[in-house]
Amino acid sequence: MKAIHFLLGLILFLAIAALGLALIVSPQYPDFIQMAIAFGAGWPVWLKVAVGVGVTLYPFAYLLTGLALRRRKHFITFQNDNGTVSVSTDAVRDYLNELKGEFAAVVWLKSHLRVVRGALDVGLVLGVKDGTQIPELCKLMQTRVRELLEEHLGACDLAGVAIEVNEIRARKKSAAETAP
Repeated sequence: MKAIHFLLGLILFLAIAALGLALIVSPQYPDFIQMAIAFGAGWPVWLKVAVGVGVTLYPFAYLLTGLALRRRKHFITFQNDNGTVSVSTDAVRDYLNELKGEFAAVVWLKSHLRVVRGALDVGLVLGVKDGTQIPELCKLMQTRVRELLEEHLGACDLAGVAIEVNEIRARKKSAAETAP
């Protein structure tokens, strides 16, 4: 949708620029406007109507493609003794993003959640510091995610916790380490 909006905007900009240039040049060449009017006068009526409708609807199409579509919210829903509980996946994702503060080896963290057949599938994408024991860190994080979700959501079905390490950030060397 963004690409269509960009193309429509580009065409609209070029058309307005051409019209402005024609108006600037028209006092120098008065025959220019008369020639353009004569060109359009030779068209059949149906074509004039179609061009008029197109020119009228074009700005609306440009505006409509620029509107952001509202994202559908997803919820984790489960039953308890008192009824049904629904929790926004956005709220859980934001809460899981705070896990970065619990692990000193984690430089950055992004969480992704999906609800698959009523079960929550958690994915963590992270960057770690150089020298980190990645398998141990991932195992600890998976356990911590399970604990947090059980603690705060209770009887929530958890399909799994997948962790993906996308960056190992080298630590900066101090002046003493770089000196010969």
